[in-house]
Amino acid sequence: MPWAFTLILTAVAATEVPTSIDELVSHYEQIFKTGNRNAASHLWSSYILDRAAQLEAKTLETLFRGFCPVSGSPLPDQPQTRFYSTLSSVTGEKVSGITHHCCWPCICDTQSAVKTDTKEIQTASGAKSYTFLVIGDPCANSAKLLEGYKDPFTGSQVTLQEQAPEVTCVDNRLSGAHFSSRGHVIIGMYFVGDAEKEALPFNDASTFKDKCEARKEHGFGSGMGAIFQKVAAINPIVSPSFLQKWDAPTGSVDNQRLELALINIFGVVGAVGAALLIIMLARRQPKLNAGSDSEVE
Repeated sequence: MPWAFTLILTAVAATEVPTSIDELVSHYEQIFKTGNRNAASHLWSSYILDRAAQLEAKTLETLFRGFCPVSGSPLPDQPQTRFYSTLSSVTGEKVSGITHHCCWPCICDTQSAVKTDTKEIQTASGAKSYTFLVIGDPCANSAKLLEGYKDPFTGSQVTLQEQAPEVTCVDNRLSGAHFSSRGHVIIGMYFVGDAEKEALPFNDASTFKDKCEARKEHGFGSGMGAIFQKVAAINPIVSPSFLQKWDAPTGSVDNQRLELALINIFGVVGAVGAALLIIMLARRQPKLNAGSDSEVE
């Protein structure tokens, strides 16, 4: 029966394991159901990681070179797509490596809005720890996806739900995402190590500093515009966690939620000050109580 044959072909296509960038890109419509890949490179990443156990480590790494983690654009693995930068990890260390991008504005967004984290992946070659590019889960505050903002290209009011329709939430988690070892959304791979840097020519991200600052001053009117910046800013990763750093014995999920609430209210700088004040008051309180008890006795 024709419909049965079609069903078989569909099932085969759904389980195919790409072994080249061209094969990965051929699954674009399967990966991006709406046809829109804006700020949705978590879906490229998940498509690869879902098949990691069937991929040799080298092949997996090659596939991660085939798309821009910021824009989601498919890419050729060529020197002009390589950018060398230094980013902050989610634990506060500085990490240097190569990212692959479609254009220079995307390295600006990477440096200002992306951090790195690690995760061990089981490949066909065995388990291997990788450094990934991560952002905070925007679904921690999904209402932000519905807020209007001015599009820098058209001047019209738009929402992230319109501009980035593949950024969707299920039970307060980003749909289709894989998460790093510390629970952040994986949007791409960070290729670290001297061998990676020396393998091919690259663009030095530091040379774009002035252009990045000018782009920000003019409202992000190039590259992805404000789309990726706004998605990443919904739940920014603060590294290291200042509540855990200053009050290490707690480090609880409740403290992480408090951090996000403070950031949303006061911004990153104000949130740090507010958190320190809370911690100082909390540490002073037992001493005050102890003093009162002694007076009663």
